[in-house]
Amino acid sequence: MKLNKTIAPAVFLAALGLIGGNANAMIPDAGSPAAPAPPLSQQAPSTPPATAPTATSFSDQELEQYVRAALAVQRVQQDQTTPDADKQTKMAQAVQQEGLSPERFNEVASAVQADPALQQRIQVVAAKLQGSGAP
Repeated sequence: MKLNKTIAPAVFLAALGLIGGNANAMIPDAGSPAAPAPPLSQQAPSTPPATAPTATSFSDQELEQYVRAALAVQRVQQDQTTPDADKQTKMAQAVQQEGLSPERFNEVASAVQADPALQQRIQVVAAKLQGSGAP
């Protein structure tokens, strides 16, 4: 299954006070061509909450992997030395290096945007990572 869903980990992490900026990241699954992200006004509506994963659908380990991956994606987005054409591949690699598939990363990102309880869990994980000095 190919997912080319636009997500905004930077916006989410900025809201948590972890990073600055509000760039969007598209994490296609491995092997799919990178495409520019559509403007927010052109994005498809998110999955209705009744079918979206809930806060309990994700383990603490997955949420930690997600936060680390989102931070890595943000670093790739802000890297001025990496050509834009290479950033999608590098972002997908960064997500996979943290132990998540791009599809699972997108699932967490979508769920975080729709689920306040999951947002709180992510905040706890992010605070724990910051306290331990992790990136």
